[in-house]
Amino acid sequence: MNSPKFERRSESHYIASNSSFFQTVHKHFILLLLSLPNAYFKKLRLIIVSIGVVVVVGSTLLLLHTQYDIALNSQNSQENRPIRIACSEPWVGYVPIVMALDRYFKEDHVRVELIQPENQTTTEELFLNGSVDGLCSIYTTTIFQNSEGVNSRLVWVLDYSSTGDVILGSKNMTIKDLRGKKIGVEGLNTYSHIFVLQTLAKAGLYEKDVQFANIATQDMLKALNTKQIDAGHTYGPAKFAGIRSGYDIIATAKDAPAIIADVLIFNSKVVETKPEAVEAVVKSINQGKEYFDHHKENTYLLLSDFFNITTEEVKDGFEGIQVLGLEDNIKAMNRSSPKVSNFTTLYESGAIIANYLLERGQIRQIPNFNEIIDPKFIYSISRNETIQDG
Repeated sequence: MNSPKFERRSESHYIASNSSFFQTVHKHFILLLLSLPNAYFKKLRLIIVSIGVVVVVGSTLLLLHTQYDIALNSQNSQENRPIRIACSEPWVGYVPIVMALDRYFKEDHVRVELIQPENQTTTEELFLNGSVDGLCSIYTTTIFQNSEGVNSRLVWVLDYSSTGDVILGSKNMTIKDLRGKKIGVEGLNTYSHIFVLQTLAKAGLYEKDVQFANIATQDMLKALNTKQIDAGHTYGPAKFAGIRSGYDIIATAKDAPAIIADVLIFNSKVVETKPEAVEAVVKSINQGKEYFDHHKENTYLLLSDFFNITTEEVKDGFEGIQVLGLEDNIKAMNRSSPKVSNFTTLYESGAIIANYLLERGQIRQIPNFNEIIDPKFIYSISRNETIQDG
Protein backbone atom coordinates (compact mmCIF):
# COMPACT_ATOMS: atom_id res chain seq x y z
CA MET A 1 0.00 0.00 0.00
CA ASN A 2 2.74 2.27 0.97
CA SER A 3 4.77 1.46 -2.11
CA PRO A 4 2.21 2.37 -4.53
CA LYS A 5 1.47 5.47 -2.54
CA PHE A 6 5.17 6.07 -2.38
CA GLU A 7 5.52 5.30 -5.93
CA ARG A 8 2.66 7.59 -6.68
CA ARG A 9 4.16 10.15 -4.40
CA SER A 10 7.58 9.56 -5.89
CA GLU A 11 6.13 9.78 -9.41
CA SER A 12 4.32 12.93 -8.52
CA HIS A 13 7.39 14.36 -6.92
CA TYR A 14 9.47 13.22 -9.87
CA ILE A 15 7.09 14.77 -12.28
CA ALA A 16 6.86 17.89 -10.20
CA SER A 17 10.60 18.06 -9.81
CA ASN A 18 11.20 17.45 -13.48
CA SER A 19 8.55 19.97 -14.38
CA SER A 20 10.27 22.55 -12.26
CA PHE A 21 13.60 21.53 -13.70
CA PHE A 22 12.35 21.69 -17.26
CA GLN A 23 10.70 24.99 -16.57
CA THR A 24 13.99 26.31 -15.22
CA VAL A 25 15.94 24.82 -18.08
CA HIS A 26 13.37 26.07 -20.56
CA LYS A 27 13.49 29.49 -19.01
CA HIS A 28 17.27 29.64 -19.21
CA PHE A 29 17.19 28.09 -22.64
CA ILE A 30 14.76 30.71 -23.82
CA LEU A 31 16.88 33.41 -22.22
CA LEU A 32 19.90 31.89 -23.85
CA LEU A 33 18.12 31.72 -27.17
CA LEU A 34 17.00 35.27 -26.74
CA SER A 35 20.39 36.42 -25.67
CA LEU A 36 22.27 34.56 -28.37
CA PRO A 37 20.35 36.06 -31.30
CA ASN A 38 20.72 39.57 -29.85
CA ALA A 39 24.43 39.17 -29.56
CA TYR A 40 24.59 37.45 -32.92
CA PHE A 41 22.49 39.99 -34.72
CA LYS A 42 24.33 42.81 -33.05
CA LYS A 43 27.51 41.37 -34.36
CA LEU A 44 25.84 40.63 -37.68
CA ARG A 45 24.53 44.16 -37.87
CA LEU A 46 28.01 45.44 -37.08
CA ILE A 47 29.43 43.24 -39.82
CA ILE A 48 26.73 44.34 -42.28
CA VAL A 49 27.22 48.00 -41.43
CA SER A 50 30.98 47.62 -41.80
CA ILE A 51 30.56 45.88 -45.12
CA GLY A 52 28.03 48.51 -46.15
CA VAL A 53 30.42 51.33 -45.27
CA VAL A 54 33.16 49.65 -47.26
CA VAL A 55 30.78 49.12 -50.20
CA VAL A 56 29.45 52.68 -50.05
CA VAL A 57 32.92 54.19 -49.74
CA GLY A 58 34.22 51.93 -52.48
CA SER A 59 31.26 52.66 -54.71
CA THR A 60 31.61 56.38 -54.08
CA LEU A 61 35.29 56.31 -54.93
CA LEU A 62 34.55 54.23 -58.01
CA LEU A 63 31.74 56.61 -59.01
CA LEU A 64 33.94 59.64 -58.46
CA HIS A 65 36.70 58.03 -60.46
CA THR A 66 34.25 57.13 -63.23
CA GLN A 67 32.76 60.62 -63.22
CA TYR A 68 36.25 62.08 -63.32
CA ASP A 69 37.10 59.89 -66.29
CA ILE A 70 33.85 60.90 -68.00
CA ALA A 71 34.44 64.56 -67.24
CA LEU A 72 38.05 64.30 -68.37
CA ASN A 73 37.08 62.48 -71.54
CA SER A 74 34.24 64.95 -72.12
CA GLN A 75 36.61 67.85 -71.57
CA ASN A 76 39.15 66.33 -73.89
CA SER A 77 36.39 65.65 -76.40
CA GLN A 78 35.17 69.24 -76.16
CA GLU A 79 38.70 70.56 -76.53
CA ASN A 80 39.47 68.35 -79.50
CA ARG A 81 36.25 68.71 -81.46
CA PRO A 82 35.99 71.25 -84.29
CA ILE A 83 34.61 74.74 -83.80
CA ARG A 84 31.00 74.45 -84.91
CA ILE A 85 29.37 77.35 -86.71
CA ALA A 86 25.72 77.29 -87.78
CA CYS A 87 24.54 79.29 -90.80
CA SER A 88 21.07 78.69 -92.18
CA GLU A 89 19.64 78.85 -95.70
CA PRO A 90 21.97 79.69 -98.63
CA TRP A 91 22.99 83.34 -98.46
CA VAL A 92 25.78 84.88 -100.50
CA GLY A 93 26.67 87.15 -97.58
CA TYR A 94 28.30 84.10 -96.00
CA VAL A 95 30.90 84.12 -98.77
CA PRO A 96 33.92 84.80 -96.49
CA ILE A 97 33.05 81.78 -94.35
CA VAL A 98 32.52 79.51 -97.36
CA MET A 99 35.85 80.59 -98.85
CA ALA A 100 37.58 80.11 -95.49
CA LEU A 101 36.08 76.64 -95.25
CA ASP A 102 37.34 75.84 -98.72
CA ARG A 103 40.83 77.26 -98.28
CA TYR A 104 41.93 78.97 -95.08
CA PHE A 105 40.75 77.28 -91.87
CA LYS A 106 43.16 74.39 -92.36
CA GLU A 107 45.93 76.78 -93.32
CA ASP A 108 45.36 78.72 -90.09
CA HIS A 109 45.32 75.51 -88.04
CA VAL A 110 41.72 75.64 -86.86
CA ARG A 111 39.18 72.90 -87.49
CA VAL A 112 35.75 74.28 -88.32
CA GLU A 113 32.51 72.44 -88.99
CA LEU A 114 29.87 74.46 -90.83
CA ILE A 115 26.34 73.33 -90.00
CA GLN A 116 23.48 74.43 -92.27
CA PRO A 117 19.96 73.88 -90.87
CA GLU A 118 16.98 74.48 -93.12
CA ASN A 119 15.81 77.67 -91.43
CA GLN A 120 16.99 80.42 -89.09
CA THR A 121 14.78 79.28 -86.20
CA THR A 122 16.46 75.87 -86.04
CA THR A 123 19.85 77.51 -86.47
CA GLU A 124 19.28 79.77 -83.47
CA GLU A 125 18.02 76.85 -81.37
CA LEU A 126 21.30 75.00 -81.96
CA PHE A 127 23.18 78.03 -80.65
CA LEU A 128 20.90 78.51 -77.67
CA ASN A 129 21.20 74.89 -76.51
CA GLY A 130 24.98 74.86 -76.93
CA SER A 131 25.12 72.45 -79.85
CA VAL A 132 27.20 74.94 -81.84
CA ASP A 133 29.83 77.48 -80.81
CA GLY A 134 29.16 80.17 -83.38
CA LEU A 135 26.15 81.50 -85.24
CA CYS A 136 25.52 83.49 -88.39
CA SER A 137 22.87 85.79 -86.97
CA ILE A 138 21.07 89.04 -87.64
CA TYR A 139 22.17 91.97 -85.50
CA THR A 140 18.64 92.61 -84.23
CA THR A 141 18.36 89.01 -83.02
CA THR A 142 21.74 89.23 -81.30
CA ILE A 143 20.66 92.33 -79.35
CA PHE A 144 17.40 90.70 -78.31
CA GLN A 145 19.06 87.42 -77.26
CA ASN A 146 21.66 89.19 -75.15
CA SER A 147 18.91 91.09 -73.35
CA GLU A 148 17.42 87.68 -72.49
CA GLY A 149 20.66 86.47 -70.91
CA VAL A 150 22.21 84.75 -73.92
CA ASN A 151 25.81 85.83 -73.50
CA SER A 152 27.42 86.06 -76.92
CA ARG A 153 30.11 88.12 -78.57
CA LEU A 154 29.89 89.68 -82.02
CA VAL A 155 33.28 89.14 -83.65
CA TRP A 156 32.68 89.83 -87.36
CA VAL A 157 30.17 91.72 -89.51
CA LEU A 158 29.45 89.72 -92.65
CA ASP A 159 27.36 92.18 -94.63
CA TYR A 160 25.17 95.26 -94.58
CA SER A 161 22.09 95.27 -96.78
CA SER A 162 21.50 98.38 -98.86
CA THR A 163 19.27 97.47 -101.79
CA GLY A 164 19.42 93.75 -101.11
CA ASP A 165 16.35 94.00 -98.87
CA VAL A 166 13.38 95.81 -100.37
CA ILE A 167 9.70 96.56 -99.95
CA LEU A 168 7.79 95.53 -103.05
CA GLY A 169 4.44 97.00 -104.04
CA SER A 170 2.23 97.70 -107.01
CA LYS A 171 3.39 99.76 -109.97
CA ASN A 172 4.08 103.41 -109.12
CA MET A 173 3.26 102.84 -105.42
CA THR A 174 5.13 104.98 -102.86
CA ILE A 175 5.65 104.56 -99.12
CA LYS A 176 3.06 107.26 -98.41
CA ASP A 177 0.54 105.20 -100.38
CA LEU A 178 0.80 102.48 -97.72
CA ARG A 179 -1.40 104.35 -95.25
CA GLY A 180 -4.25 102.02 -94.35
CA LYS A 181 -2.68 99.15 -96.29
CA LYS A 182 -1.42 95.72 -95.19
CA ILE A 183 2.32 95.04 -95.33
CA GLY A 184 4.00 91.65 -95.17
CA VAL A 185 7.01 91.26 -92.83
CA GLU A 186 9.07 88.24 -91.92
CA GLY A 187 8.00 88.07 -88.30
CA LEU A 188 6.62 90.72 -85.97
CA ASN A 189 9.16 92.47 -83.71
CA THR A 190 11.99 91.25 -85.94
CA TYR A 191 14.61 93.00 -88.05
CA SER A 192 12.11 92.84 -90.94
CA HIS A 193 9.46 94.62 -88.90
CA ILE A 194 11.95 97.24 -87.67
CA PHE A 195 13.21 97.89 -91.20
CA VAL A 196 9.68 98.55 -92.48
CA LEU A 197 8.81 100.76 -89.49
CA GLN A 198 11.98 102.81 -89.97
CA THR A 199 11.12 103.26 -93.64
CA LEU A 200 7.56 104.28 -92.82
CA ALA A 201 8.75 106.79 -90.22
CA LYS A 202 10.83 108.60 -92.85
CA ALA A 203 7.62 109.12 -94.81
CA GLY A 204 5.73 110.34 -91.75
CA LEU A 205 3.81 107.11 -91.18
CA TYR A 206 3.55 105.15 -87.96
CA GLU A 207 2.61 101.63 -87.01
CA LYS A 208 -0.96 102.64 -86.28
CA ASP A 209 -1.28 103.87 -89.87
CA VAL A 210 -0.81 100.41 -91.43
CA GLN A 211 -1.51 96.72 -90.83
CA PHE A 212 1.09 93.98 -90.70
CA ALA A 213 0.97 90.35 -91.77
CA ASN A 214 3.55 87.72 -90.76
CA ILE A 215 4.70 86.12 -94.02
CA ALA A 216 7.91 84.25 -94.88
CA THR A 217 9.96 85.92 -97.60
CA GLN A 218 9.59 82.97 -99.98
CA ASP A 219 5.79 83.35 -99.71
CA MET A 220 5.74 87.12 -100.19
CA LEU A 221 5.15 87.02 -103.96
CA LYS A 222 2.23 84.62 -103.56
CA ALA A 223 0.73 86.90 -100.89
CA LEU A 224 1.05 89.88 -103.24
CA ASN A 225 -0.52 87.98 -106.14
CA THR A 226 -3.49 86.86 -104.03
CA LYS A 227 -4.00 90.37 -102.60
CA GLN A 228 -3.36 89.06 -99.09
CA ILE A 229 -1.03 92.04 -98.71
CA ASP A 230 -0.51 95.31 -100.55
CA ALA A 231 3.26 95.39 -100.10
CA GLY A 232 5.94 93.27 -98.48
CA HIS A 233 9.55 93.08 -97.37
CA THR A 234 11.62 90.52 -99.23
CA TYR A 235 15.13 89.78 -100.48
CA GLY A 236 17.19 87.32 -102.53
CA PRO A 237 15.48 85.13 -105.16
CA ALA A 238 12.00 86.18 -103.97
CA LYS A 239 12.90 89.83 -104.60
CA PHE A 240 13.91 89.18 -108.20
CA ALA A 241 10.88 86.96 -108.80
CA GLY A 242 8.67 89.80 -107.58
CA ILE A 243 10.33 92.31 -109.87
CA ARG A 244 9.99 89.95 -112.84
CA SER A 245 6.30 89.63 -111.97
CA GLY A 246 5.81 93.37 -112.38
CA TYR A 247 6.04 94.71 -108.83
CA ASP A 248 8.00 97.87 -108.06
CA ILE A 249 10.62 98.48 -105.40
CA ILE A 250 9.13 101.20 -103.21
CA ALA A 251 11.88 101.23 -100.56
CA THR A 252 15.24 99.60 -99.85
CA ALA A 253 17.37 98.87 -96.78
CA LYS A 254 19.50 101.80 -97.85
CA ASP A 255 16.76 103.97 -96.36
CA ALA A 256 17.52 102.39 -92.95
CA PRO A 257 21.33 102.02 -92.89
CA ALA A 258 22.82 99.04 -91.01
CA ILE A 259 19.45 97.98 -89.58
CA ILE A 260 19.79 94.78 -91.57
CA ALA A 261 23.23 93.36 -90.87
CA ASP A 262 24.40 89.75 -90.86
CA VAL A 263 26.94 89.08 -88.15
CA LEU A 264 29.00 86.22 -86.76
CA ILE A 265 28.68 85.68 -83.03
CA PHE A 266 30.26 83.20 -80.61
CA ASN A 267 29.18 81.92 -77.23
CA SER A 268 30.97 84.03 -74.61
CA LYS A 269 32.46 80.95 -72.93
CA VAL A 270 34.01 79.88 -76.22
CA VAL A 271 35.51 83.34 -76.66
CA GLU A 272 36.93 83.20 -73.12
CA THR A 273 38.22 79.62 -73.19
CA LYS A 274 39.32 79.35 -76.84
CA PRO A 275 40.44 82.84 -77.87
CA GLU A 276 43.18 81.49 -80.16
CA ALA A 277 40.67 79.38 -82.08
CA VAL A 278 38.23 82.29 -82.42
CA GLU A 279 41.01 84.55 -83.63
CA ALA A 280 42.06 81.93 -86.18
CA VAL A 281 38.45 81.74 -87.41
CA VAL A 282 38.27 85.53 -87.79
CA LYS A 283 41.64 85.58 -89.56
CA SER A 284 40.51 82.87 -91.99
CA ILE A 285 37.22 84.67 -92.70
CA ASN A 286 39.12 87.86 -93.48
CA GLN A 287 41.30 85.89 -95.89
CA GLY A 288 38.12 84.49 -97.44
CA LYS A 289 36.84 88.02 -98.01
CA GLU A 290 40.14 89.04 -99.60
CA TYR A 291 40.00 86.04 -101.91
CA PHE A 292 36.49 87.03 -102.95
CA ASP A 293 37.65 90.58 -103.72
CA HIS A 294 40.36 89.34 -106.09
CA HIS A 295 38.72 86.24 -107.60
CA LYS A 296 35.03 87.08 -108.00
CA GLU A 297 34.25 84.88 -111.00
CA ASN A 298 35.84 81.83 -109.42
CA THR A 299 34.06 82.61 -106.16
CA TYR A 300 30.72 82.72 -107.96
CA LEU A 301 31.38 79.22 -109.27
CA LEU A 302 32.40 77.93 -105.85
CA LEU A 303 29.31 79.44 -104.19
CA SER A 304 27.08 78.06 -106.92
CA ASP A 305 28.41 74.58 -106.24
CA PHE A 306 28.36 74.99 -102.45
CA PHE A 307 24.79 76.31 -102.25
CA ASN A 308 23.50 74.34 -105.23
CA ILE A 309 22.15 77.43 -106.99
CA THR A 310 22.95 78.95 -110.37
CA THR A 311 25.77 81.44 -110.85
CA GLU A 312 23.14 83.96 -112.00
CA GLU A 313 21.37 83.60 -108.65
CA VAL A 314 24.69 84.03 -106.88
CA LYS A 315 25.44 87.25 -108.77
CA ASP A 316 21.92 88.55 -108.19
CA GLY A 317 22.35 87.86 -104.47
CA PHE A 318 25.31 90.21 -104.26
CA GLU A 319 23.30 93.06 -105.73
CA GLY A 320 22.41 95.45 -102.97
CA ILE A 321 24.59 94.11 -100.16
CA GLN A 322 27.93 95.30 -98.86
CA VAL A 323 30.19 92.42 -97.86
CA LEU A 324 32.44 93.82 -95.15
CA GLY A 325 36.18 93.23 -94.94
CA LEU A 326 38.63 93.97 -92.16
CA GLU A 327 38.77 97.75 -92.51
CA ASP A 328 35.00 98.07 -92.67
CA ASN A 329 34.67 95.78 -89.65
CA ILE A 330 36.99 98.08 -87.72
CA LYS A 331 34.80 101.03 -88.69
CA ALA A 332 31.61 99.15 -87.83
CA MET A 333 32.86 98.21 -84.36
CA ASN A 334 34.36 101.61 -83.56
CA ARG A 335 32.85 102.86 -80.30
CA SER A 336 34.80 106.09 -79.89
CA SER A 337 33.69 107.79 -83.10
CA PRO A 338 30.05 107.04 -84.02
CA LYS A 339 30.39 109.03 -87.23
CA VAL A 340 33.02 107.44 -89.44
CA SER A 341 33.06 108.78 -93.01
CA ASN A 342 29.28 108.48 -93.37
CA PHE A 343 29.60 104.84 -92.29
CA THR A 344 26.90 103.58 -89.94
CA THR A 345 28.45 101.79 -86.97
CA LEU A 346 26.95 98.96 -84.97
CA TYR A 347 26.60 101.38 -82.07
CA GLU A 348 24.42 103.73 -84.12
CA SER A 349 22.20 101.06 -85.64
CA GLY A 350 22.18 99.17 -82.33
CA ALA A 351 20.79 102.21 -80.54
CA ILE A 352 17.94 102.46 -83.07
CA ILE A 353 17.14 98.75 -82.77
CA ALA A 354 17.37 98.70 -78.97
CA ASN A 355 15.17 101.77 -78.55
CA TYR A 356 12.55 100.19 -80.77
CA LEU A 357 12.63 96.93 -78.78
CA LEU A 358 12.52 98.86 -75.49
CA GLU A 359 9.53 100.95 -76.54
CA ARG A 360 7.65 97.78 -77.49
CA GLY A 361 8.50 96.05 -74.22
CA GLN A 362 10.63 93.41 -75.94
CA ILE A 363 13.65 94.24 -73.76
CA ARG A 364 13.85 95.72 -70.26
CA GLN A 365 16.75 98.11 -70.80
CA ILE A 366 19.17 99.37 -73.41
CA PRO A 367 22.05 96.88 -73.48
CA ASN A 368 25.70 97.70 -72.94
CA PHE A 369 26.96 97.30 -76.50
CA ASN A 370 30.53 97.01 -75.25
CA GLU A 371 29.48 93.63 -73.82
CA ILE A 372 28.08 92.51 -77.18
CA ILE A 373 30.55 93.91 -79.71
CA ASP A 374 34.01 92.37 -79.34
CA PRO A 375 36.57 93.99 -81.69
CA LYS A 376 39.75 92.56 -80.15
CA PHE A 377 40.08 89.84 -82.77
CA ILE A 378 39.85 92.18 -85.75
CA TYR A 379 42.38 94.49 -84.11
CA SER A 380 44.67 91.56 -83.47
CA ILE A 381 44.74 90.55 -87.13
CA SER A 382 44.70 94.07 -88.54
CA ARG A 383 47.65 94.90 -90.74
CA ASN A 384 46.97 98.59 -90.22
CA GLU A 385 47.73 98.96 -86.51
CA THR A 386 47.26 102.72 -86.68
CA ILE A 387 43.50 102.19 -86.80
CA GLN A 388 42.59 101.68 -83.20
CA ASP A 389 39.46 101.96 -81.12
CA GLY A 390 39.63 104.59 -78.43
